[in-house]
Amino acid sequence: MKIKNNIAEVMILVGVFALLFYSSNPVERTDSFRYLSGSLLDPPMYSTIISILQILFGTLKSVIVFQTLLIGLSIIYFLKTISNIFNLDLIIKFFVAFFLFIPIIQFYDNILTEAISYALSIVFVSLSIKLIYNFNKKNLIWNMIFATALLLTRNQFIFLYPVILIFFVGIFILNNSNKSIAKLLISSFIVIFIIHNSLIFINTYLNQNSINNKYVKKSDKWTESLTYVSLGPSYFLYIDAIYISSAKDVNLFNNQKLRKTLTKIFDEMNNRQSLIKYYDGRGHFSKSLSDIRDFSNPLLLELSTQQNTSLSNLKREIYITLITANFGKYIKQIFKKFYDSTWLFVFIPFFMLFVSFISFLKNKSKFSLLIIFLSTFTLGNHSVVYLFGRVQPRYLIYTDFILLVFILILFSIFLQKENEI
Repeated sequence: MKIKNNIAEVMILVGVFALLFYSSNPVERTDSFRYLSGSLLDPPMYSTIISILQILFGTLKSVIVFQTLLIGLSIIYFLKTISNIFNLDLIIKFFVAFFLFIPIIQFYDNILTEAISYALSIVFVSLSIKLIYNFNKKNLIWNMIFATALLLTRNQFIFLYPVILIFFVGIFILNNSNKSIAKLLISSFIVIFIIHNSLIFINTYLNQNSINNKYVKKSDKWTESLTYVSLGPSYFLYIDAIYISSAKDVNLFNNQKLRKTLTKIFDEMNNRQSLIKYYDGRGHFSKSLSDIRDFSNPLLLELSTQQNTSLSNLKREIYITLITANFGKYIKQIFKKFYDSTWLFVFIPFFMLFVSFISFLKNKSKFSLLIIFLSTFTLGNHSVVYLFGRVQPRYLIYTDFILLVFILILFSIFLQKENEI
């Protein structure tokens, strides 16, 4: 009887070991070198995990085993959490496990942050659910730990700050606006911020000689190597700015050397048809991003040396001027990214957020807060992807599959109540 009740969990473990039996050989992608070398372009957590496992076991296979097992255990923890709260039947648990397991088949053996981030996301959501239905210091501390771990794994998770802020406000209201809880939540938010940023700063300072000369000059201050500077908003907004602009926009700048450099960039992008006027459907911006980045960076590094400024400052000057002059085109570009993505996973959480927010204001129910949290979690991730990068399905798995299983749970709860009528 006990095995029958845990059949979904057993199947997850079987699936994990089947994958590892099939292959535990690491697959290195284009970005894998950054994690293997401890690049400052990324937060330090995944590189640190790789280093520790290689010291302990001497092989990258240990990384694949670790991250695959971590995903399996995170799904099991998620199943246990929601089963205790929503009393799900075996069939629903099976489908929840199935939908959460499917994504890992594609990336479990990659030396990339996707596997670790996916596992941490599932645990973070599980802990957030526990915090809603059973608020205590233990659950809050674990929630803080996994939120910080996500922030230290991918810069993409910067969206967690507003999500956590909204979530904590909901927790505060749910607990009758208790002042002691308010102090606890505010302290927790501040601790997450301090730990996250302190570890980023410490890691960058200690490894400041390990700069990536494609993004940072040796003569720059060490703070230019911070992951959210060298590969931060300026990096992505600059590419958007070039993509939506045209050669005539170089006249917006007074600096003649900058004009000359931008003219070269626009001429080359016109030759490669890598500007928005050549848009021919999904995937065009993704290709253009690589073209603009790879051709621009050497030219801008040379110019920044001549101008005695940093690459990030130079890019900031360019994107502010170009986006300001082409703001309408920039907004259209954001919507194009939205169109190029799984746009259904924006509309659905938006309407879920709208309905649950009204319900929470009226009833202050735990379930309403849960839907608010899941909706903002999903919308936050999509917003970061649309604003600061190219749209790729692998950037959205951390939230979309979790939302999908909760829609399944919603239908299950609704049908159970209908049968009781």
